[in-house]
Formats: sequence, structure tokens, C-alpha cells
Amino acid sequence: MARKLKQSFVLFFALIIILAIASGCSKDNEEKKVKGKESVSSQLNPVLSIQQKNDGIDFLLALENQSNHTVTLHYNSTKMFDITVTDTTGKENYRYSKGKKYKQQTAKVQIQSGASHIWKTKWKLSPEERKAGIYKVKAEFTPIKVTPGSIKTEKLVITDNLTLQSGMGDLKNNSFRNIHFTGTDGEYKVSGEARVFEASFAYLVTDGHEVLVENHAQTAEGAPAWAPFSIEIEIPEDDLPINGTLMLELFYYSPKDGEKTDVLAVPLETFK
Repeated sequence: MARKLKQSFVLFFALIIILAIASGCSKDNEEKKVKGKESVSSQLNPVLSIQQKNDGIDFLLALENQSNHTVTLHYNSTKMFDITVTDTTGKENYRYSKGKKYKQQTAKVQIQSGASHIWKTKWKLSPEERKAGIYKVKAEFTPIKVTPGSIKTEKLVITDNLTLQSGMGDLKNNSFRNIHFTGTDGEYKVSGEARVFEASFAYLVTDGHEVLVENHAQTAEGAPAWAPFSIEIEIPEDDLPINGTLMLELFYYSPKDGEKTDVLAVPLETFK
């Protein structure tokens, strides 16, 4: 009797050990599956290239598959991406999808391991229409599903800055005109005429990533009169960009809602 009882205990503990090992293996397999899904997501890399040309702005978008197997993008319409361009006030100046009609139909794009899928489009913008400034470009890829694995839409978004130089028109708007500027290497003098509320306006200098200078200036008279102004700007050498454009923005804050109004962008200097 004692011998049989001992054998029963041995079998019982052996069964527990076998179940524990099986459970651990199952958990490991599930974790591997989850990690596999995450690796597909993290290795699908969005790319955005921007080129200014005489007839507009060329956009090149790509998705690079850096995983070790083919990835399929699933769409429920012919819209596969979108591009928006906004100025420093958040105003939208361009949207690729605006005015376009897309067919509601299923579509697939396959990208082999180590390969890329490329889309190209152009924002038609004549030199006369160009308004100097630093703009934010946002490109978003819009598949409803990526297989194998899973991926969130927000992971397929990329942003970049677009620095537009002024076109053939003068540097002017409803509040600023006759703008002249001189200087180099962080020391600049800017003059012109302003027509602003209570003879006060603001200005800032940015490299597209950070605001390097921000201040206010006064004129002798307020709107509706035009009044001359002159400002001097100094930027420490350590703050100057290695590669980029210093952009001066002249504007005033609206007395109604406090928003930046009549922004005029002036490219001070480009560093390469």
C-alpha cells in the first residue's frame, strides 16, 4: 500500500512538471509571435524627400521594409497617402488630397524584404505665388492594415521642414513693406515700414527647429499710417545652424484673439 502511494505521488509531481514546461513553452511561443509583430512594425520605415523647383515643390515618399520578409499594405480606397503643408501659425497652405476623388475599393501594396515602395507628387507653385517662410510638411501613409503583424497608423507618419525663399514678388503684405536687410554670421540690421495696431509689432528668428530670437518693436505711428522701423538682431555664434536657413518673421498679435497676424517671413541667411 505504501509503495503504491509513493508511486502515485511521483506520478503526480511528474505531471505537474510536464504541465509547467508545456505552459512555459506556450508562453514563449506567444511572446515570440508578439515580438515578431512588433519587429515588422518597427522596421517599416517612412521616408520623405522635398525638392524646390521652378514650377513647384516635388515630394518623394517611400516606405522602406527593413524586416526579413515581405510586408503587405492593405487599403480600402485608392488613397494611399496624404501630405499637408502648414505655416508657423498652423494655417494649412497645401493638402495633397484636397479636391481629389478616391474610389472605394480594396488594394494591396507588397514590399519585399530590403526594398522600398515609392510615391511621387508635386505641389504646383509658381515663383509669384511663393511666400517666404519655414513650413512644416507632414506625410502620412494610410493603410488600414499591415500584414504580417500589426501596426498603428500613427507610426506611418513623417514630418520635415520646408524653407521657402521669396518668389519674384516683393517682401510685403498688408502690414509690412519696403523691407531691407543686411548682415551676416548672426549680426543683422532690418528696416522697412509697418502699419500696425497701436504702433507695435513682434518679430522672431528661427532656424526651423528652435526660436533663437523673440522681441517687440515700436513705430512712430500706428495704423492706418505707414511708419518706418529699424531693428538690429544678434545671434550668438554657437546658436547659428550648421546647415539651414535663418528666417525672420515680422507680425503682430491680433487684438481680437491674440493670434499671430500678417506674418511676413524674411530669409536672413542660409548656412551650408
